[in-house]
Amino acid sequence: MKQHTADGAMLGTGNWSLVPPGSDNFEVYGGADTVERARQWALQHQVLLYRGPAQACVHGLYRMDSCTFSACTSVGMDHTQIWVQHDGRGAFLLTHPYVDEIPESLRVYADMHGLRVDSYAFDGWYGHGALPIRLTIPESWPLWPIERDAVLLLHTQPVRWPDDEVDE
Repeated sequence: MKQHTADGAMLGTGNWSLVPPGSDNFEVYGGADTVERARQWALQHQVLLYRGPAQACVHGLYRMDSCTFSACTSVGMDHTQIWVQHDGRGAFLLTHPYVDEIPESLRVYADMHGLRVDSYAFDGWYGHGALPIRLTIPESWPLWPIERDAVLLLHTQPVRWPDDEVDE
């Protein structure tokens, strides 16, 4: 199914977008096999890839214009993206460092920002011996800037999913 990227620039809130797995703009670091695994994972979980400022660290969740904290590059993240739920009501960082367990520095980083840290085997689409680690905005928290902006963007530019066609 062909999907279209939701372009945040149309809302006047900067140069950012939410890229569905069926879009020609969908791309993650790695070869064609890695991209295809990411695409299938994103389709299965109905998540959108955030592209924009600070797209590989927690500052993207805050929708800041840039990463303002040099430690973001030294906490143990690798092959990191921000993913947003299909309805915009949840977002998380997913990183795939080459480690056997969640690094303490990454736990501290997540705790500094009030994020939950988990590792789920089903998030392991990157492969290559990398451990999938999710830093998630807890459901009990108020709306974060990325969630606020995503809800608005997806309301004005809905992304259709394969299951949507069955419902019609």
